[in-house]
Amino acid sequence: MDTPKLAVWKFASCDGCQLTLLDCEDELLALAGRVRIAYFTEASSAMVPGPYDVSLVEGSITTPEDERRIQEVRQQSRVLVTIGACATSGGIQALRNFADAAAVHQHAGDVHADQCARPGGLRAARLSHRPTTAAGHPQRVPRRAQA
Repeated sequence: MDTPKLAVWKFASCDGCQLTLLDCEDELLALAGRVRIAYFTEASSAMVPGPYDVSLVEGSITTPEDERRIQEVRQQSRVLVTIGACATSGGIQALRNFADAAAVHQHAGDVHADQCARPGGLRAARLSHRPTTAAGHPQRVPRRAQA
């Protein structure tokens, strides 16, 4: 029987899931003798062409090119497994799907204009959003309450 081929694919992400895989050093060593790591650019520059028995996918699909690539990965993979929040549910990148881009840009422009117009400029504006005491001094806010 041929050694199963494993591929790890990266799309839009922070690479955290791939780095977490690499942190599993002992487990990877045990696995390395049982599978052929055919494609894993975070770990090696070696690229063995498919088809692949198992493909792990990290990151979200954010561009038409990504959409084309993920379809190719799926065609080359007997089993495809998503790893992490980005690949599974879109991650932080998916938030843009729920926003009106024009409204976000307008709000950002309004905030920037407001910040620049304040005495002290941008630094004063950054500090001004913090709660203050009756005397006008910054109020300490526990970390858990900030969000």
